Amino acid sequence: MAGVEVALLRGLWFSLCLSICLCQQDCTGVDCPLLDNCINAVLDSGACCAFCLQKGCTCEGYQYYDCVSAGFENGSVPEGDSYFVDYGSTECSCPLGGGRIICHFMSCPEVPPNCIEFSEPVDGCRQCQQLGCFQGDHKYEANHSFQVGPCWICHCPSEGGELMCYREPCDAQNTTDGNSSRHDAIPDRFDQHGQMHSFTRLDRLPFPGNLPLFKVPLLDKEDSDDYDYSPTDFSEEYPSLPVHPTHLAQKQCCIRSLNSIRCDSGVTSAKAGRSCEGDDGNSCMDDSYQVCCSCCALGLWMRRQGQGCDADLHLGPSCGHVFLTCCEEVEARSHQQEAFVLPQLSERKFPKEALSITTSDEVVNMVDVPEEEDECPFHHRQQCQHKCTIAWGSYHCSCFQGFILQQDGHSCSPGIPSTSGNGLCSQRCSTAGGRVLCSCFPGFFLMKDGHTCEDVDECLTHKCLPHQRCVNTEGSFTCRPQITCPPGYHLKSSGCQDVDECAMRKDRCGKDFLCENTPGSFKCIPKQKCLSGFTQDAHGNCVDINECSSLAQPCSSSFACVNTVGSFNCQQKVLVCNRGYHTSPDGASCADVDECQMGSHACGVGQICHNLPGSYRCDCQTGYQFDALRKVCTDVNECWSYPGRLCAQTCENTVGSYLCTCTAGFILASDQKNCEDINECDQKPCSQECVNMHGSYQCYCRQGYYLHEDGLTCEDIDECSQSIGKLCAFQCVNVVGSYLCACPPHGYVMSANGHTCTDVDECKVGSHNCSSEKTCFNLQGGFRCLSFDCPHNYKKVSSTYCERINCAPNSFDCQNSPLRITYYTLSFQSNILTPAQIFRMGPSPVYAGDHVIISITSGNEENYFSTRKLNSFTGAVYIQRKVREPKDFLIEVEMKLLRRGTVTSFLARLYVFFTPSSI
Repeated sequence: MAGVEVALLRGLWFSLCLSICLCQQDCTGVDCPLLDNCINAVLDSGACCAFCLQKGCTCEGYQYYDCVSAGFENGSVPEGDSYFVDYGSTECSCPLGGGRIICHFMSCPEVPPNCIEFSEPVDGCRQCQQLGCFQGDHKYEANHSFQVGPCWICHCPSEGGELMCYREPCDAQNTTDGNSSRHDAIPDRFDQHGQMHSFTRLDRLPFPGNLPLFKVPLLDKEDSDDYDYSPTDFSEEYPSLPVHPTHLAQKQCCIRSLNSIRCDSGVTSAKAGRSCEGDDGNSCMDDSYQVCCSCCALGLWMRRQGQGCDADLHLGPSCGHVFLTCCEEVEARSHQQEAFVLPQLSERKFPKEALSITTSDEVVNMVDVPEEEDECPFHHRQQCQHKCTIAWGSYHCSCFQGFILQQDGHSCSPGIPSTSGNGLCSQRCSTAGGRVLCSCFPGFFLMKDGHTCEDVDECLTHKCLPHQRCVNTEGSFTCRPQITCPPGYHLKSSGCQDVDECAMRKDRCGKDFLCENTPGSFKCIPKQKCLSGFTQDAHGNCVDINECSSLAQPCSSSFACVNTVGSFNCQQKVLVCNRGYHTSPDGASCADVDECQMGSHACGVGQICHNLPGSYRCDCQTGYQFDALRKVCTDVNECWSYPGRLCAQTCENTVGSYLCTCTAGFILASDQKNCEDINECDQKPCSQECVNMHGSYQCYCRQGYYLHEDGLTCEDIDECSQSIGKLCAFQCVNVVGSYLCACPPHGYVMSANGHTCTDVDECKVGSHNCSSEKTCFNLQGGFRCLSFDCPHNYKKVSSTYCERINCAPNSFDCQNSPLRITYYTLSFQSNILTPAQIFRMGPSPVYAGDHVIISITSGNEENYFSTRKLNSFTGAVYIQRKVREPKDFLIEVEMKLLRRGTVTSFLARLYVFFTPSSI
């Protein structure tokens, strides 16, 4: 045993020598601050105290497994981080600054009201799988069109909600004398409450008189079947087929694919604002391009005119579907833009008009232009109404034959070019039936002469935001920030400008004054002039000027100023000087008489004359004083007369003077007054360290030693036996000049601070002796080998989770056994405060009407634990008796869940370990 102690002391001595060689600071007696809520501490090289690198929360008890499952190693959650438990129904977070984990139960989010299909997982929240529309007992998917009866086509919007329905032409058997048959009972539109709403009919729409051309779809033509609806009436039967069925199917498939491509091309052309004219020379093609382009253009126009997408236009299923799709797309964009125009167009001064619809014979867009690819990219082609050409890094627009490029450089109008550009029209010119028609750009209106365009002041009708002001511009307007002008200024388009009160005759100057404008104000200048020595007051009266007070120095110093009406006088001053003074050369003041310089003093021999204001004084020489009785100068004892003021330490009087001396440990300085300290440490009187002091010296010892009674020698301190506080967490070993801390031989290692012991995780480092059938669990200073086996009739789902195998129909014992068995391990220090909650249990998710019963079925023979019901669906396990010594428990907690008339039991097996509160 003695040999072991010697070896330990040698090892400690080697460690001490190594630390001294590495300049490790001695931390004896250092009081390190507590690192509250610190989950990651770092000790720098040479430092005594560690500092906190990361604050957070330490997961304890059952929360440890939740933290580890969420990805937080060692059960430590950084401050501000959070994780979810119970299938996402509960969010647990670590507050800023660390501390305790805080958990909040979150209810499931609301399902959208327009949901027609749901998914409801066993362990999750109810979720919407499909949006749509309701009509009675029927459900319709969003963004689809459906035929309802023989006379109605309905469309469900992309966000679901209300069906938008319109009529289509019916057969004669379905209508009688213009009155609706039984199918007319279907409303124009259904809201979510089954109420009827009417839509604006086509014959009531305010269509303009001049509209661009588009091909009206043939409503009586058989519609193609390449949309999301199905024809409902195919009563006619065909006795025979003209071709083989396979060839017929292939032909129909090809036609359907080609029609779909042509229809998509027509929709794209309508959205781009191009003509809807098709290739009339191709007899193999039907008019799918023209129908889809025209119906899409109608939808774009309807939304742009503010008519809405729910008007009853009798377009038929095919055209109606394209109409609604394009109209709704514009509606969706209108929520994001102030006007439905392309962003490139809205930046121009005169943007092109949006696509409109007509049934007239105008020649606009009717020129037969072959399909060709111009040189401009797509975003430039959108700027030109007809043709676009690249021009040295930019582009320019041009028109087809028979059209004239307008002043905006982008639009084209029909006509013949003239010297004035648009002939009689100031802006746009077009022809109709041989007549010339003038029109204006947006933001202008046509005058009564029918030729001239004037700017529209949009500020008369347009409202800017409350904090903005409207400024009219040519062809448009702009909203600028509201500016408040100070008094004397008024608001103009360029900002605040000065108000000329004189020009506006807003001044208050009298008839005898002239108004002069100043920035933000004005001033009144009198018309008449006053004589010299007078000035005008605010009322225009001439008043005298007091030159004596208004002028800096009206008279010289020997004269006094006297004010007169319109002028002033300077009068000579008369001075009478006292004894010891005489009149100055300028006669303005009295000056002192220097008796010592003039020789008019009465000082005796050996005395010194000192002049004073109005007098003089006779003094003795330095070191002497005048004796008035004997009329002689006697020696002055400076050491008595000026104690502590002449010498730094000791003063000795001499005849006519004095002498300074110093005490032991000091030497007189070169000024012969002050004393300088002698550095005794140069002679090395101490065994270790010496500190020179004022007039003396002091020996002191290094840390770990104390000064002997002789005041010169240092001896070693036994810190382990003499320390008041606890230096080491486990064992203290004294060494020469210091001490070392040691830890128990098993289960602990020394921490970086050299004072505390850190637990060794045998399970992590692999130093345990648990078999492969058991699981290692680390404890403070040790470990345990635990078994997580599943009982008979159970299968292991995870390492700590067992699930019951399906029971036979008549096996009541099996059906009454727990549905699940879960293992948990909890570790606490002994002597913790009681009662303390260590475990909670409840179903997830929770449903209305759930009730649970929590009870301990085994392992609580000594009555250390108890259960408590927190609410109808949550229970908890508490420690009700203080555990004073290390102790292990295995308790079984059963939860019975009553849900919808069925009772289901769950079992939690808790390994509870109490470790020593200190090493």
